[in-house]
Amino acid sequence: MKTTAGKLLPLTALALLLISTVPTSYASTLTVTLNPNSKVAKVTMDSYTNIVLTYPNGSQMSNYLKNVNSSISLSGTYAHSVGGVEVLQGSFHDHDQGSAAAIQNVTVAYSYKAKGNATAFVMNKQTNITAWVTGIFSVVNGSVSADLRWRSFVVTNALVFNMADHDQDVNFVGPTAEASLAAHAVAGQFVLGMFGGSYIWDRPTLNYSALSSPLTTWTKNYDSSTNTTTYSKTISGTSTISSSADINGQKYTLSATSDPSAVVSMKGYASASSDSLTLGPAPASTAPIMSAAVVAGVAIVLIAGVAYLALRSRSRAKPITVSTPSPTIS
Repeated sequence: MKTTAGKLLPLTALALLLISTVPTSYASTLTVTLNPNSKVAKVTMDSYTNIVLTYPNGSQMSNYLKNVNSSISLSGTYAHSVGGVEVLQGSFHDHDQGSAAAIQNVTVAYSYKAKGNATAFVMNKQTNITAWVTGIFSVVNGSVSADLRWRSFVVTNALVFNMADHDQDVNFVGPTAEASLAAHAVAGQFVLGMFGGSYIWDRPTLNYSALSSPLTTWTKNYDSSTNTTTYSKTISGTSTISSSADINGQKYTLSATSDPSAVVSMKGYASASSDSLTLGPAPASTAPIMSAAVVAGVAIVLIAGVAYLALRSRSRAKPITVSTPSPTIS
């Protein structure tokens, strides 16, 4: 049977959901909701990274930071012409030059919580970005497909947005370490001097490269009761990078840990190719059982209607008297 794109498009919305299975402080999640009707994708990137600076107990750094407790929370909305948005879109194309994905606008929330003790200064960095993206859907031979080749992107450059009247990079490790120590200039300069030129300072935290394996290798499940197809992938272990410095025989380290994994959910029956999901009819053995319920519903309506008409016909022929029982007092 030939099915037109016009009939297929209203059927469903497509969702790509990446959910970490490790504690929130290490998790990175990517949620993509694709709407075939509007041809717009809502792409949400939630990045959670633990950044830890260690130092010797009793050292000058320990004295500076052992009682420090700082935090910040910033947010904003930005059009596609803003530099940070262009960098984000560029990261999609860096991974896949053939991608037609185009970001229209984004909302960004950036925060960190930092606390020091005698031997470590721990920073929990969180970046949440929601982008509205077009150019992901295509229709070939009447079938709707969603191109997900860009899903394993990495933002390799600084991602800078103007927040609270100053420019803030929400991607790299170093700027978060620097911002959390802004009120402690001596300690901040010390950390910058030790690690500012190291590879960890410009380590991107928006990194979904681990999601590059073909979608055909992910675990597939179709739930006929909800008419939803799920592709899932779990990435074992965490990603940790660290750098160390030795100052007068005292060792200092700076490390960052994160861990992404994924579940891909699509409303309707979806089949995967290497990098895309395509809507199609569900196999007869797994199709939702709806016909009987619809027939039963019609039958109930018809029977009720016939009964009502029969009762109405009888009531015209002969009045119906309904007796009212006397109240009983016990």
